[in-house]
Amino acid sequence: MGLIVFFLLFPLLLIWGERRVKLIQWISPIILCYAIGLIMANLPFLDLNKSVATTVSEVAVPLAIPLLLFSTNIKQWLKGARGAVISFGLCIVAVAISSTVAAFLFRNQLAETWKMAGMVMGVYTGGTPNMSAIGLSLEVPEEVFILLNASDLVWGAVYLLFLMTLAKPLLGRFLPKFSPADQEETSDAIPQQTAKEKIYSFGIFLGLAVLIVGASVGASILLFGGMKAVVIILLVTTLGVALSFVKPINTRTGSYELGEYFLLVFCLALGSLANVSELIRSASHTLLFTGVVMVGAILLHYLFAYFAKIDRDTVIITSVAGIYGPAFVGPIAKVLNNKAIILTGMTTGLVGYALGNYLGIGLAYALKMWF
Repeated sequence: MGLIVFFLLFPLLLIWGERRVKLIQWISPIILCYAIGLIMANLPFLDLNKSVATTVSEVAVPLAIPLLLFSTNIKQWLKGARGAVISFGLCIVAVAISSTVAAFLFRNQLAETWKMAGMVMGVYTGGTPNMSAIGLSLEVPEEVFILLNASDLVWGAVYLLFLMTLAKPLLGRFLPKFSPADQEETSDAIPQQTAKEKIYSFGIFLGLAVLIVGASVGASILLFGGMKAVVIILLVTTLGVALSFVKPINTRTGSYELGEYFLLVFCLALGSLANVSELIRSASHTLLFTGVVMVGAILLHYLFAYFAKIDRDTVIITSVAGIYGPAFVGPIAKVLNNKAIILTGMTTGLVGYALGNYLGIGLAYALKMWF
């Protein structure tokens, strides 16, 4: 019971501290959750209940997915940002190609690279929730997820440095200038909620998420005679997307924040299941695998965008939305000195969350036929 309480309360402490302690903000709560979990798992005097940690990690992801999707406005995105839709579509194609190539290149160095390809397909079109959901649905060992995520952080830091320094002047030589005519209208400011209103919203969203997970589990048992992770994840995603079209749900604030909280709970629980010695032994090949996927996907995306004549800022912001998710859109828009691109980038990142599970699981099973 004590371990469950820790898994639930420690992420809250990090969320509270992120707004007050610059170090937590700089490192990021997600990395800290992984790190604390890893430390706990490998302390010789600490005997963790692995079954409890496994259960918490498996429950947190299905709850996080619909919560992150409720605020997605796919209809508005499709109507109002033609260049972003095309650019993100090209990004998806680029990730699919590079993931497939990496799966075949490393099939003799890494076990079940078809599953890893599906996971990186999910994370580079959506985000960490997609990687974790795909990993659970494909029954990937916890160590593989930790390794892929750690490798993603390494390459992500390198690409972020490029985005902050060379991307704007370098890509400006090859891609057209930004035109605000293709961007969606910025929305009205989100009204501030009182503490009571926030708690009420969190309660509504948590209830909806629990109902979605329960319905998905029930449908899996009814149709397949048991809880099949891949079926549950796809149903949870589908129902989350469906409810995002319900205006009272889509426009109420708080679902995204609650979804991020459950993502932190998952990261902490998953980190506590990892074996450091296994991570070190497999790290080099996984790092190379992830690098081939990320670098290949980025270069292909830029190449496709050049021939499609997509403007520089839209290409960069949709690349950021795919590689990092919505969180980094604001900082990169500031580097581009382009506030008009923020809403497009944020919506693209949320759409990526919606598509990532379908794309990742679909690619994995397509590749499985060749392995």
